[in-house]
Amino acid sequence: MKNRTIFPILIVFSVFISSCKYDFILPEVVPPVATGVSFSKQVAPIFTIGDKCTSCHEAGATDPDLTTANAFAQINTAKYINKTAPAESRIYAYPAPGTTTHTRKKYTAGEAAIILQWITEGAKNN
Repeated sequence: MKNRTIFPILIVFSVFISSCKYDFILPEVVPPVATGVSFSKQVAPIFTIGDKCTSCHEAGATDPDLTTANAFAQINTAKYINKTAPAESRIYAYPAPGTTTHTRKKYTAGEAAIILQWITEGAKNN
């Protein structure tokens, strides 16, 4: 009689054990941190492609000189970049879309966002 009760208990126990599912925890894959805005690859071309800015802001013309060779050195001053309040930086706010201060060519909304992000990240020469 004792064998009859132990046998069903063993069957139930073995079914219970074999039905357990183990999900192994895999390490979380963290995507690489997005690199910051590059001055040489993203900001400088805004000034030079299609003579957007360099038609007026070139060597010997209206300050600042925004040609590729001189742009960073010319605008990396407190006069043009405000690192504590990036949205107030002249290089961003003056020709920004929707302003009436810069009567000639203006940034597009996308270009303005790139410049603001670059200033927010510290306005590095990268």
